[in-house]
Amino acid sequence: MQLMRNQLRQVFSRVNDAHAGLLMQRGLTDWEENEKSIKARLIDTVANVTASDLYVLAFDRWLDATHEDGNEAFATVTAKIDGRLLTGLALGGTLETAATTHHTYGMPMLAGSSIKGAVRSYTEHLFAERDENGELQFEKSDNVNKLVIQEQKQGILDILFGTDAEDDHQGDAGYLIWHDAWWIPMVSDQGSVLTGNDYKPFVGDVVTVHHPKYYSRELDAALDMENPVPNQQIAIQGSFYFVIQGEQKWVHFARELLKETLANTGLGAKGASGYGYFTLDDTLNNEIAKRYSKGVPVDTTADPLGAIRQVIKYLDESQLIESLSKGKNALFKDLGLDKDNDDDVQKVVQVVIEEFSELVDGWSDAQKKSNTEKAYKFVQKYRS
Repeated sequence: MQLMRNQLRQVFSRVNDAHAGLLMQRGLTDWEENEKSIKARLIDTVANVTASDLYVLAFDRWLDATHEDGNEAFATVTAKIDGRLLTGLALGGTLETAATTHHTYGMPMLAGSSIKGAVRSYTEHLFAERDENGELQFEKSDNVNKLVIQEQKQGILDILFGTDAEDDHQGDAGYLIWHDAWWIPMVSDQGSVLTGNDYKPFVGDVVTVHHPKYYSRELDAALDMENPVPNQQIAIQGSFYFVIQGEQKWVHFARELLKETLANTGLGAKGASGYGYFTLDDTLNNEIAKRYSKGVPVDTTADPLGAIRQVIKYLDESQLIESLSKGKNALFKDLGLDKDNDDDVQKVVQVVIEEFSELVDGWSDAQKKSNTEKAYKFVQKYRS
């Protein structure tokens, strides 16, 4: 059965930055029962989609508006998917399973309500009552088993996540705003979108059901004699930018809970199979902070070394070592300074010491002739 007009079919062979959500909903060209090759081709098409320049502009605008370095009302987390993420499977569409995407830009997104729910579930387990054996305590409410929360911790939950509606209480959403998490488009130093396979948001995946008749209740027990059924899926890879908004102390507390949730319980579907877990990457976090700082004007009146600091403070240890050893020429060129001018070098070293004093002191016993030793000697030579 043909599902797509002939005029549209010609466009599909050239897709590279199409709206992936629209492709998943309307992209199947034909339908034949038990014909998986057509579905596989559409999944390959979706997996080939890259972030558009428009999405990069939109993401950078969101970054400028929300990054915690520029606004105390926000707390942010950048996290990389450890493997793959499955979210929005129930959306279905022509692929039977789908992925949650931004309505306008078609890139992956994680709904703020889902993030809030996942962190609440994790926090409730932390705040739950336990018996003398450490077992969680439950109570029956509306025929549903609910965790018994420690009385002194219930108020914290209410502030972070809100309260349920009851007969004499309307309920509320809590004091914090859990924003949708945006997928991070990675860019080069020149600002162009990176398009290699590792930088694309979607990837084809296969989830195999080993006991289909048992799950469909045709059998009372799962038997090894059943034939496994592989199912083609759309999974998500890459990194996400999470934002929480509210009173400063509370959003910082919520941020720590979010970090623990991402690392320990993850988000999305099939967590028991290893999907949906995240790693917190300092290098990625520094890259995003550096990307944010590029859009912020430097106040050299308040900080005469601000332009230098804006470049150096977001380097991780390996980047700092390279910049102070074999990469000195590139560093001073980026800063618009002369590496042979002692005054310029003194300014750079001053910023390095102010930002990384303890780190630099730890290089004192570096291996001979290593870049770390070269960086340490360079700093010590001009250290005042």
